[in-house]
Amino acid sequence: MNNKAVWILLVFLFFIAGAAGSYLFLKHFAPVSQQPVRGEAPVPSLEGQDLFVIRLFEPKDGKLEMAERRLQRRTKNLAIAEAVIEEFFKAAGNGSPVPRNVKLLGIYWDGDKVLYLDLSDELRRNFQGDALAEYLVLKGMYESLVSNVQDFQDLKILVEGKEIETLGGHFFLKYPLKNALLIEPVDDSKTKNK
Repeated sequence: MNNKAVWILLVFLFFIAGAAGSYLFLKHFAPVSQQPVRGEAPVPSLEGQDLFVIRLFEPKDGKLEMAERRLQRRTKNLAIAEAVIEEFFKAAGNGSPVPRNVKLLGIYWDGDKVLYLDLSDELRRNFQGDALAEYLVLKGMYESLVSNVQDFQDLKILVEGKEIETLGGHFFLKYPLKNALLIEPVDDSKTKNK
């Protein structure tokens, strides 16, 4: 063999040895944190499963905060939308205006790519909040779907299969939400101090 071939073979062997050593070190000696994050329940091992990350916009402290969740991969838009809404309602409690115990009863598209969510009556009955809280719940659902579902144009909320007038008395829900959520609320406390 000539010198060039020997050098190429040595470099290749060192590369393979380094990759194998790194893998073994990380697999057996690197510490793995099993502590839940921010008081969440421990997540069962999803090792070997095909996962994807969704972005949720959760209402907290008078604003929307983006959070990411890892879920088992789904390929159809309706399945992704269903997973997003179920995760969104898991954020209920802990100072969040998201109503508790809301269940997704149905989900479907119309011809204009408007997504219809049929939710249980707990959405209306368990909602407690002012206009800002209602806005944040509706905007959080909308933004969570927009950031995760392709070909999503608008959102229409149904309760127990029927249209409702409003969630908390501040936003009219007889029509899709996109236009109602375009206007950002103004914090009056900031304008009074000027």
